[in-house]
Amino acid sequence: MIPIAIFIGGPTSSNKTKLAKLIQTEIPSFIVNADSMQVYNKLDILTNKPDSAEIIENDCNLFSFVEYPKICSVGLWIKEVEELVKSNRKVPIIVGGTGLYFDSLMNDLSPIPKISRNVEVKVNKIHSKYGNEYLYERLKKIDRKYAEKISSNDTQRIIRATAVSCSTGKSMTQWHMTKKNQKIKKLIYVIIKTERNILYENINDRCKKMIKLGVLEEISSFLKIKSKTNHPLHKSIGLRPLEQHIRGLISLDESMKIFMQETRRYAKRQITWFNNKAMIAKHLDFEDAKNYILNNI
Repeated sequence: MIPIAIFIGGPTSSNKTKLAKLIQTEIPSFIVNADSMQVYNKLDILTNKPDSAEIIENDCNLFSFVEYPKICSVGLWIKEVEELVKSNRKVPIIVGGTGLYFDSLMNDLSPIPKISRNVEVKVNKIHSKYGNEYLYERLKKIDRKYAEKISSNDTQRIIRATAVSCSTGKSMTQWHMTKKNQKIKKLIYVIIKTERNILYENINDRCKKMIKLGVLEEISSFLKIKSKTNHPLHKSIGLRPLEQHIRGLISLDESMKIFMQETRRYAKRQITWFNNKAMIAKHLDFEDAKNYILNNI
């Protein structure tokens, strides 16, 4: 069991990492990345990773630890977090916008048995032939509750949930209802609330800053080695419109407009997730969140 941990969640551009750094100046601690895109060793600018100097200075962990095109599972991430905690006496500050990481670290993952290789192959063939929409509609018939929790564009989870149901005879919802064990003895969990107009300004400013930092050049290099498989990193916010600009299909202004819009929509989905799922967290503005953490540590 992890003796104590601080969770800082919230939508993109809500200054989560800034808060973590402030907390670090007050207590012996280290930062752990909880963003499912920042775990990969590509697209550093597009996924808004801290730079190498920040990572060293602020003892940031689990950034770029998975070599593309390998895929990081929630289970792998949890294993790495647990190893970090075992080897470090400081307080872990888990920071990011991937709610599933927080949720899974609080409790043991559902004990889903290994899926039959034959079933995996069959489901992937069905997906290749008929596409996401078909398989998503099929999943809704098998497990509507789980299907409504995920995006109809989330290829990885749609395939996984369908394969689990076909292989085990139990839906993902049924597996998730299996009793889990608490993994953290003392948890301080905050979600940063930000006024929507301020959040959207932050998002637009960040997208513009990425251009200055060289995100177009970064994407151009990535496209040369981009795998043909379905990979989570290929769904990075902004990759599609900026790739379209690089290929000469749309103007930079148009690609930036789409990039900003996609990021705002993503932030809205994150807010919805944390509002509905992070029931035990304190939903506070930046200053109140800082005070709450320091008063309860």
